[in-house]
Amino acid sequence: MADQELKSKVEELISANPVLLFMKGTPDMPRCGFSMRVVQTLDAMNAEYGAIDVLPALQPLREVTAEIADWQTFPQLYVKGELVGGADIVEEMFESGELSEALGVEQPEIPAASGEPAPPAQSPPLQIE
Repeated sequence: MADQELKSKVEELISANPVLLFMKGTPDMPRCGFSMRVVQTLDAMNAEYGAIDVLPALQPLREVTAEIADWQTFPQLYVKGELVGGADIVEEMFESGELSEALGVEQPEIPAASGEPAPPAQSPPLQIE
C-alpha cells in the first residue's frame, strides 16, 4: 500500500504541472539513459516541463505511481494529468508527431537523437518535501 500522503502530493504535482517528468536525476544531470532520452526529446521540442528526481524516494514513488497509473518504472511523462509513458513511448510519439500535438508545440525538423541539443526550456526541478 502506497504512502497516502506521498500519493496526494504526487497527484497534486501531476495536476499542477501541465507537463511533468518523473525521472532518475535532473534535466541537467540525468542519472539513467532512459531519463536522458526523454529529456533530450523534450528539450529538442523546446517544451516547458517540470521534473522530479525520483532517486531520493525511489521505492515509495514506485508504489505511488503503480496506484496512480499502474506504471512502476521511470522515467514517466505526464501531460495534462495523464500518463504518456516512458522513454520508448515518448520517442515513438515524437517520431509520429503525436507528442508535439499533446504538448501543443511545433514538431522540430531535426530528430531529438541527432544534432546539437536544444537549450533547456524546462522549469527548475521540483522537490517532494
